[in-house]
Amino acid sequence: MDIRRRIAASAVALALVATALVAGTASTAASAAEDEELPVFTTQGPIIDRFTDETWNPGNEFIFPSVFHAGEYLENPLGEWYVYYAPHDAPGGINLMYADSIDGPWTHYDANPIVSNVWDGIYDVSHVSAPDAVWNEDTDQVFLYFHGENTTDRYATSADGVHFDYGGVVMTTEQFGQNATETSYNRIFDNPFPENGWEHAMFFMVNDTSNVRRIGLAYSHDLINWEAQPGWVVEPTAVEGTNVAGPEIWEWNGTHYVLYGSSAGTIFAKKLDEDLRSVGDPMPLYIPSPFPPEEGRTSSPQIVEEGGVTHMIFEIGGRSGTTIAHAVLDPEGTRDPLNTRSEDPMYELCTGAGSDEFEGDALGEAWSILRDGEDRQRLEDGGLVMSSPTTSIDGATIPQLPVPEGAWEVTTELEYAPVAKYQQAGLVLYRDDANNAKLVWSFAQQGQRFDFTWKNRGKDRFDTWTWEDSVFPPADMGGTVWLRMSSNGDWVTASLSTDGQKFIRIGQPIESEVLAATGVGVSAFRGATSAPDTEARFEWLRFTPDADELAACESDDGNGPGNGHGPGNGHGHGPGNGHGHGPGNGHGQGPGHGHGQRPGDGKGLGWGNGHAILVN
Repeated sequence: MDIRRRIAASAVALALVATALVAGTASTAASAAEDEELPVFTTQGPIIDRFTDETWNPGNEFIFPSVFHAGEYLENPLGEWYVYYAPHDAPGGINLMYADSIDGPWTHYDANPIVSNVWDGIYDVSHVSAPDAVWNEDTDQVFLYFHGENTTDRYATSADGVHFDYGGVVMTTEQFGQNATETSYNRIFDNPFPENGWEHAMFFMVNDTSNVRRIGLAYSHDLINWEAQPGWVVEPTAVEGTNVAGPEIWEWNGTHYVLYGSSAGTIFAKKLDEDLRSVGDPMPLYIPSPFPPEEGRTSSPQIVEEGGVTHMIFEIGGRSGTTIAHAVLDPEGTRDPLNTRSEDPMYELCTGAGSDEFEGDALGEAWSILRDGEDRQRLEDGGLVMSSPTTSIDGATIPQLPVPEGAWEVTTELEYAPVAKYQQAGLVLYRDDANNAKLVWSFAQQGQRFDFTWKNRGKDRFDTWTWEDSVFPPADMGGTVWLRMSSNGDWVTASLSTDGQKFIRIGQPIESEVLAATGVGVSAFRGATSAPDTEARFEWLRFTPDADELAACESDDGNGPGNGHGPGNGHGHGPGNGHGHGPGNGHGQGPGHGHGQRPGDGKGLGWGNGHAILVN
């Protein structure tokens, strides 16, 4: 029985290498598996505005798209393709949009929601959400699965994919067992290994009493009665973070994979054995941009083929800010927007104007020092060394440079060893003591961790529910870390590297206009505690070169910005807004020392995940 065709095929043999160092909230920074098989998908942007008032939209967020090829199964459908999707929080509801091509444009069904949280005489729940539509050839009907509450998965049936009759319950926490507190977000598919005696299978998210989300499995003969299976399809590891969810099955080049979202924000793939259990290491399929609208989070993929093009419809955006987006398989695409220059990831060979290697006897004229204290900072052996006074940010010494206009990016190498609560050191983006952001290596109750914290009008934004603003380092990390803040002109994001090669995202974006920082620099402090005064050593602070500076570095005349030792007169470095070649402001390049140039690759400069990633 053919439920739907989600299997992507390609006549072009791809050999794409993707190595991702991925860490997420409440996770250990760890390397994901290297993979030479999975294709790259490049986003085409959202297909629905989460703030739309053209359809049912009680919470300004949409999740869990389900793609259904209506033209293949239905008579006189509204369009060739249907996408079922849903608001997340109460009251939820199942929506429908349709189009004659996966490329759109998409039209909202005019009577959404087609399923609500109250079905007269049957159920009355706080919300319904997470639809999944399949075709039942035995009954010639659309079967639409959804949850409500999160403890109960249900289904409804329809001859036209629009008007539904209630079917019943297909899975509950009690039915699944294993200390489950939630069974939801299910995907239904033909069993690719029917020799085990089952025609159909279901992947779904399971939360349990430990508050860790995994992916469970059930089998069915008729799409109505389901038998839960013990154990797990996927359990989260340090690479994915605390939770995995939003599962999907996908066949690529003869191998079956389970695809799923993660606390790290990346969509991962793992190979499946004939028991539909994942094997091997997680492989990154789609790594989101840290900037809105993706905001470092993607999940719930559906992959389909139309006209020889492989498409992915998926969920993007931070918690309570999600919507539905579209991507296409792109042999020329870039998988990891945080790591686009593997030959010089720290821009050691070509730095932007304003960079400082801390090789002199004093900081340059461009620097200003907030609350300067002679015992708190000094230049020593080619590094800026800072003590850790007994204060917080509102009493800390902060050497800082002016924040560039437009797009920019700054990185520092930090040697540090926090051992007691409230010790911290790192990058600071500063307007005043009540309005600032810090990316720090710290020590807390759980031990060492990295935090990206925004103080807005004196109140810290810090997520301890999902730990989205923190990364917990591996035990063998060592005493050096590389910290990076990036701005596309509208938003500021943060990332870090524990190996000097691969950066990982940390925290939520900050709106540049709201923060309105005037200075970017470094600091160290330990709160009003008895923690030891552990010194922090900053080896250098570098601005990412813009396109003009990189081009100069590639020239053979020795007149480029060099190794970044020149003082420079201005800024305007780093990421662009579109194809990742952004020039920043393109002014004020410093003369440098005229040494250390090396030709770059001449492409993929700055940020951007391939083409037209950012929607500003």
